[in-house]
Amino acid sequence: MVRCYCAGVFDLIHQGHIRYLKACRALGDELTVGLLTDDGVARYKPHRPILTYLERWEVLKELKCVDYIVRQEDTDPTETLKIIKKYHDITFDIMCRGDDYQGVPQGTDFIEENGGKVVRIPYSKDISSTEIKNRIIKNWI
Repeated sequence: MVRCYCAGVFDLIHQGHIRYLKACRALGDELTVGLLTDDGVARYKPHRPILTYLERWEVLKELKCVDYIVRQEDTDPTETLKIIKKYHDITFDIMCRGDDYQGVPQGTDFIEENGGKVVRIPYSKDISSTEIKNRIIKNWI
């Protein structure tokens, strides 16, 4: 069994999110998504997500490519990965990260120390949650 892990905000789900999640799932037999909490998002972005954690969770759980969703409090998945290993004895073979991320992704050391690897997934440049928000502002305000 090949287990994959990816993390994100997944606010205002769009085709870029779907492409990313499907590509992550295609790398293995099981995909676990670390869903950032509202407070976790607010620590690194200037605003909270439009949809709450529970609203984003409910959308993600309906996607066929997502097997499990875990709460992630920070952009660095290391603590979440450690908790999963400690309490469920699960490690991940692959951690996915968008290829737009510069540098070594957080969590890489933990993944590699436990026999896994990081795989970069192509970023969808044609759409983003920010772009959707800008369209709403332009067309409705």
